[in-house]
Amino acid sequence: MKNFTLLLILVSGLLAGYMIGDYRGKDARESLQKAIETGKNLDTERAATLAKLKTELDDINDLHRRELEAIRKDNESRMAAWRRTKSGLDDKIKHSTAKLAEFDNRLKTLAALRDAASGAETDQLNLQIERLRKEREDLRRKIEGNACLQTRVPQSVFDALNETNSVEGK
Repeated sequence: MKNFTLLLILVSGLLAGYMIGDYRGKDARESLQKAIETGKNLDTERAATLAKLKTELDDINDLHRRELEAIRKDNESRMAAWRRTKSGLDDKIKHSTAKLAEFDNRLKTLAALRDAASGAETDQLNLQIERLRKEREDLRRKIEGNACLQTRVPQSVFDALNETNSVEGK
C-alpha cells in the first residue's frame, strides 16, 4: 500500500505538473494563434491594397494616355492649320510680288510719259506717280509682313504674349 500511495502521489504530481505546464502554455498558444490570425489578416489587407493601387495606377496611366493622345491630335490640327495659313501667305506673297512688278512697269511708263509731257500734264502725271509709289510702298510692306508671319517664333515669346493678354483681359 505504501508503494501504491507513492505511485498515486507520483501520478498526481505528474498530472499536476502537466496541468500547470499546460495552463501556462495556454497563453502562449493563444498569443501564437492570434499572431497567426493577425498575419493572415495583414496578408489579406496587403493583397487588397496592392490590387487597389494597381487599379488606380492603371486608371492614371489610361488618363495620361488619353490626355497625351488629345494633345497629339490638337498639335496635328494646329500644324495642319499652320500649313494652310503658310500656304495662303505664300500665295499672297506671289500675287503681291506680281502686282509689285506691274506697279514698277507702270511707274516706268508714267515716268517716261512725264518726261515727254509739259505743263499741266506733268503735274497730273507727278500726282499719279506719287500715288502709285505710295501704293507700291504699302504693297511692299504687306509682302514683308506676310514674309515675317512665316518666321518661327520661340515658345517663350508666345508665353509672354499670352501672359500680357491674360493680364490685360482681367
